[in-house]
Amino acid sequence: MTKIDKRMVQTICTVCGGNLANFPKRIRVAVLVAAALLATASGCGKSDSGNEATLVPEVTVTTVRKGSIVQNLTVSGNLTALPNRDAKIAALVPGRIQRVLVTEGDSVHPGQLVAQVDPVSLRDQLVQADAAVSQARANVENARIAAERNEGLLQRGIAARKEVEDAKTQLSVNQAQLKQAEAARSAARTQVNRSELRAPFAGTVVHRFLGVGEQVDGSSGQPVVEIADIRTLELLGTVPASRLSEVQKGARFSFQTSAVSGESFAAQVIDVLPAVDPATDNGTVRVRIDNAKHLLKLGMFLTIDLVLKQTSTSLVVPKQAVYPDEAGEPHVYKVTGDEAEFIPVQLGIQTKDQAQVVSGVEEGNVIILSGGYGLPEKTKVRTKP
Repeated sequence: MTKIDKRMVQTICTVCGGNLANFPKRIRVAVLVAAALLATASGCGKSDSGNEATLVPEVTVTTVRKGSIVQNLTVSGNLTALPNRDAKIAALVPGRIQRVLVTEGDSVHPGQLVAQVDPVSLRDQLVQADAAVSQARANVENARIAAERNEGLLQRGIAARKEVEDAKTQLSVNQAQLKQAEAARSAARTQVNRSELRAPFAGTVVHRFLGVGEQVDGSSGQPVVEIADIRTLELLGTVPASRLSEVQKGARFSFQTSAVSGESFAAQVIDVLPAVDPATDNGTVRVRIDNAKHLLKLGMFLTIDLVLKQTSTSLVVPKQAVYPDEAGEPHVYKVTGDEAEFIPVQLGIQTKDQAQVVSGVEEGNVIILSGGYGLPEKTKVRTKP
């Protein structure tokens, strides 16, 4: 027998006024049966009480509060210079690079000399062109004098008309040769100028491809340096086509990036490109970023959050506290005392962690945060401390 049974037997014996062994056998059996029934009744009562306690679900709660909420769209892409503000400078004449005057990171101003191809042979060609112009100009002058002399002789009846016409023809030929020589000299001067590589705009040297002594063929396929204006950069961000309509052209925002810790950058949505890639069903958004300190680098890969919607004074609850019903409509469990009730709510802006509640609850209402799945519409709950 258990300790409880023995105590019950002893109690009955005391009530009966003596030791159980002194009683007849049938009385002893009756006493033992009564003790067993009492023990069973006591155990059942305790079990029912425990079951009743376990049937009440335990939940965690939170409070509906007012606050700000921002809906973002994450976009990623590489940083590029603004259109027409990134140039690879190549020599337009063949030859050997005589000097390169800049290196990566140098700032340049418009028209600054950054490199030069050996101009010796080009300058010789210019000298030859100058001489050809001088000769052609002398020939024109001589032909003009001859034509005027023959015209005078014709008027006095000394020269024949054919001689006059031949002199005029020779003057025209020499004048044409002069123009040709002047054009050749202009081309030779242009070639000399092309041996000098100059910055087309103010910017920063971001790449140096060739050095002194290397040969170039005079084509754009052999750039010597690359210059870009990196004071303002653009991010060409990839966005799913289904969300392009949410992006607001002209929207301004600021962001931070792990690539440059402790710095905040001002940005603006410039445009949404009109074409969508049919292979990925993604579109492109142009985001212009202020980079006055040159902390962001050309070609850097960034992931930033575009602000789509935001509000500063609205009811906000954790996203975890919103439970859908069988139709998928959002609800919350409003807790009053130890009672929880399934309340329909209307949601506004939603983020990964929070949701704006437009209607259904009020500020200060207590709602279930976790433990609400599977609960009936009205039920008793026990909140965790």
